[in-house]
Amino acid sequence: MASIEDLLRRIGPALTTDLIAEMAKDGVSPDAARQRIARADDFTIKRLAGLRFPHNARFLYLDDQFGDKTYWQAMERVFREHGKSYWGAIAGLKARGGICPRHLFDGVCGGPAARSRQLSPQRIFDRLSAIHLLEEFHDDATNETYVKFRPHEYRTDPIAQIRARMVAENVVLHGMKEWFRRTGFGSFDKVRVRGDGEAPVVSSVTWDLSAPSYARPLVAPSGKGLKPGFIVCDVNLRDVLSEDSVATFVRKHDLASAPANVAPIMPFLVADGFSSKAWGLARSRGILATTTSHLFGEDVAKALRDLISLLTDTGATASVNPDHVERVLNSLTRIEGAANNLRGALFEIIVGSLVKDVEGGYLRAGEKWKDYETGRSAETDVLLDKPDNKGVLVIECKAKIPGARVTLEEATKWRDDRVPLLHKILRRESRIAGKPFTFELWTNGPIDPEALKYLKAYPPSPDYAVAWS
Repeated sequence: MASIEDLLRRIGPALTTDLIAEMAKDGVSPDAARQRIARADDFTIKRLAGLRFPHNARFLYLDDQFGDKTYWQAMERVFREHGKSYWGAIAGLKARGGICPRHLFDGVCGGPAARSRQLSPQRIFDRLSAIHLLEEFHDDATNETYVKFRPHEYRTDPIAQIRARMVAENVVLHGMKEWFRRTGFGSFDKVRVRGDGEAPVVSSVTWDLSAPSYARPLVAPSGKGLKPGFIVCDVNLRDVLSEDSVATFVRKHDLASAPANVAPIMPFLVADGFSSKAWGLARSRGILATTTSHLFGEDVAKALRDLISLLTDTGATASVNPDHVERVLNSLTRIEGAANNLRGALFEIIVGSLVKDVEGGYLRAGEKWKDYETGRSAETDVLLDKPDNKGVLVIECKAKIPGARVTLEEATKWRDDRVPLLHKILRRESRIAGKPFTFELWTNGPIDPEALKYLKAYPPSPDYAVAWS
């Protein structure tokens, strides 16, 4: 008869219920199998601490199996079958590239924040962190906290790609917001989008977009009149969504709709594409799954993909064709509300590309910096470390719509506050400390005469140079 160690060698890490089933094949009774497991040598047979499963089952593994690929695959299999809250968080994070900003984890996880007998996103994160599957870390370059997979077996996308994708997704979300508002499908002033103030939460579950809806199929009479239903939407532009990715969204919607008193919730899921099985699952479960090309046309869908490429490190540091940027912007401004979300990001790309082509050196764009003495932070739109110790160029980019100007208030904030704060922070950076600094304000529109007068009259600094154009 095979020992517990032999069984774990053969089938890999497993739940005690699985081991009992395996021993039953050899004629061992369930009670005898449980006793054998209970008497197993703790030095050889390890029991995962902190997580319990139905029927008091425990996850068992051998010491030399911990942390390898087979171990995590077995863990995922167990979660899929017996720990849906954990599996939802894992599958949701995988669908986002294995990493996401901490403030978006609740939506990626899909669990309800405050509901009895359900694990909250915070509790899920804490438990998955305790078993070394997830970790939280702070990225100094972006001054942002992220959640990512900890084991090396899990692939994680570069942060630059995550941030670029979020910009493109926000374009789509604001397009959806305008469509819901203009059609009256969502209450005009109550459409919430992630990152814009109050989080889009419905039935204690966080989404990328939400709004109450008075569309007739969603409303119900109540003592105070009509009770609205809700529309919710998630957007994921990371490649083609898999069946697991859609399954996590289905589960998320099921959790939100589960309470008896919750109003009807109509779910939208937008992606760049869906696998055939993912598409079939969405349709069979009543999810309104659609692609960016179906919503906005293939030209806009391609422009969104190009935007992600432009905003990654490769796009930001390589030579950028201004005509290409213009085509992307022209395509995406067909989406209502998109222009304001794009203009600044694309202007920074063009400025960064131009100064790098002319000056050479090492370009860094869109980084956040913190003054640890005061706790204040500031962002550099474009920072160029010039070659041959020629100095550091820090550019503030002001992208304006036609007819708009850089105001006196904007010029004052930049010259009085941003420039001295950034100089204080950057002069202490080991890589650029001791180099001469130049701070410049670049805009694609005119500078207001009062702002120009103010800048010209400002006393020069002995520590750095200042210019504008």
